[in-house]
Amino acid sequence: VSLPKRDDMEAIPGYLSLHQTADIMALKWTPNQLMNGSVGDLDYEKSLSSKNSQCQDVTKEERRQMAHVYWDYAMTIRLEEIVYLHCHQQVDSGGTVVLVSQDGIQRPPLRFPRGGHLLQFLSCLENGLLPHGQLDPPLWSQRGK
Repeated sequence: VSLPKRDDMEAIPGYLSLHQTADIMALKWTPNQLMNGSVGDLDYEKSLSSKNSQCQDVTKEERRQMAHVYWDYAMTIRLEEIVYLHCHQQVDSGGTVVLVSQDGIQRPPLRFPRGGHLLQFLSCLENGLLPHGQLDPPLWSQRGK
């Protein structure tokens, strides 16, 4: 699942997860670069490097600065604060979800790859909300899809 680009940056691929405790359910998104330690690989990261294009090594300090940039993108969203979930599904390119909180603030759009990943996420979300909540309208009716 990726977040859209900012300032001509490539879309940032990341790891999306749902976390549930006895009290809350939260959605977390973390850039892949922070999950697997591959900071310095995207074109945007290379453009941050102060070295000229012929030097391929990125210094430790430059990697640290790039990691800091990615922490700015990491998100934890308590789902009790979300009142609207707006979905766009495109057959050829996957789908997008925008979460809107009680104060009207839209969270950055989450872009899902093709192949039913958006539907799988929504199913997991709805199952996590049960038995005390559900999506409105529900994702599945009693009679099926």
